[in-house]
Amino acid sequence: MIVEKKHLENFTVLYVEGLIKLGESAEFFSSALENVLKNESTNVIIDFTKIDYIDSTGIGELVGYLGKFTTQNRKLILVNPSDRIQKLLKLAKLDTVFKIYNTEEEAVAAEAPSSSRA
Repeated sequence: MIVEKKHLENFTVLYVEGLIKLGESAEFFSSALENVLKNESTNVIIDFTKIDYIDSTGIGELVGYLGKFTTQNRKLILVNPSDRIQKLLKLAKLDTVFKIYNTEEEAVAAEAPSSSRA
């Protein structure tokens, strides 16, 4: 699993590549989110474009971190999950809990604080 990070306006974008499943990959994903949670004050966009698979452990990590970010009045936003992952989120009724956008640009435009949109 690979996680790359980019800063954009009031957002940290995480580009995740590979599988998120029980074991090392879920731990790696979790530590990447924990790092942003502790060391930055931005909202977070997770780009799912290159995520091939996520299991219940990965979904659990997402939900857990959504709670942690929400507690800090920060957003955890998902971008471009595959059809399979979208169906999984919908099945678990998580499509109503997470903000999900097709592109990074859409997410930034919709979620940026209105004061920065001049």
